[in-house]
Amino acid sequence: MRSAHVLVLAALLLSISSGCGVAFAHGEAADKPFLKDLTTAFYDVQITPTTVQVGQPVTITGKVQILGTWPYTLPAPEVGYVTAVVPGPQLALVDRTINGQEAPGSILIKREGVYDFKMVLEGREPGRWHVHPGFAVQSVGTLIGPGEWITVLPTPGGFHLPVPLATTGKPIDVETLGSGFVWWWAFVGLIPGLIWMVYWTVPKPTVTRLAVNVQIPPSDDGRDIGLVTAADHRWCDWLAGITVLILVVGWVAVTNAYPVRIPQQTDWFVPTPPSPQPRLAEVQALEATYTEPDPMKPGTLVMNVQVKNVGSSPLKVTRYVMAMATFLRTDAAGPMTGPQDFVEKALTVDPNTPIAPGETRTLRLTVASTLFHTERLIPYQDPQQQIAGLLTLENEAGQTENVTITTGVQAKIGAGYSY
Repeated sequence: MRSAHVLVLAALLLSISSGCGVAFAHGEAADKPFLKDLTTAFYDVQITPTTVQVGQPVTITGKVQILGTWPYTLPAPEVGYVTAVVPGPQLALVDRTINGQEAPGSILIKREGVYDFKMVLEGREPGRWHVHPGFAVQSVGTLIGPGEWITVLPTPGGFHLPVPLATTGKPIDVETLGSGFVWWWAFVGLIPGLIWMVYWTVPKPTVTRLAVNVQIPPSDDGRDIGLVTAADHRWCDWLAGITVLILVVGWVAVTNAYPVRIPQQTDWFVPTPPSPQPRLAEVQALEATYTEPDPMKPGTLVMNVQVKNVGSSPLKVTRYVMAMATFLRTDAAGPMTGPQDFVEKALTVDPNTPIAPGETRTLRLTVASTLFHTERLIPYQDPQQQIAGLLTLENEAGQTENVTITTGVQAKIGAGYSY
């Protein structure tokens, strides 16, 4: 009867799992709004091409700025790591530069720092994968940028990653290097573990007599009731000796196979800052409201900002960047570039005329987008309802300045509504 119940339960679990669809949800939407809005802003991100074959490159470029509004409740940004966020090892990262410098590892970072990154990946596993740039900050986690769907097509022969050794110059294939040794080494190490487990659970009464075992003091091996015998102690000593012998043999084998070795390298550096932007404007956010009556329709963010033109040429607002989302003016000329799910022509500016040099003007910025809901960008359920982002201003000469603006937001959400 018990066996029949086990078989029925196993069949039920198998049927449930076989009927489940593939999950396409993106983990970045689960992050709290403040963790995205107040920490970083990704912009000018390009992920190309979107269709490659196995072994062909995909290039990710863009910029990420650590905002001056970094929350005081988080550890200060000091060490960061630019990475590609992929669902598993489906693409291989082969090159990375930050502000024009090679960056094989972590870098030293700070508030208001701007990091112009470029990553080259190669398709490894055929399929359709969602790829993001990410900025991992020590003691905080990985902050996610805008993503793009990448299709990797199969090729005969599969994926190979040849790399010359720094010591000898001999080319090796990182994809398969040492895979046979690792498999057999794991198998050999598994054998003592299995023997140990089977010995103490099948022929010995350690499991079948748990009611007795739990009453024995920790320092008592239960020899007087036949729980652990002198033969058991000798057998365990032999098994421990065999385990140590396996480790020694492995150490000698690796030492002889690779006589020339380089210690692990750590190179944290401060990337050279990009050229400073021209000083064009002084901007102050006055207030903001957000309205979302229905999650199926765009939510509307309205911000009143005061802009003073401190340059010598008329200015206009061209875009607003919030976390991983970029909102261009609705009347922006030309096609949109960047990950299509995160770049929208959704920003309107009122009044919609250039700001003269020396003029101070209050602007009403309106952004209507479903990204506020799908990416959880508005903190209307949080104790601190604060948002921040980069407002881009451009003069007639084509010069631009990104200004960080932050303000509290009053949210008006439909009845009974929640994320």
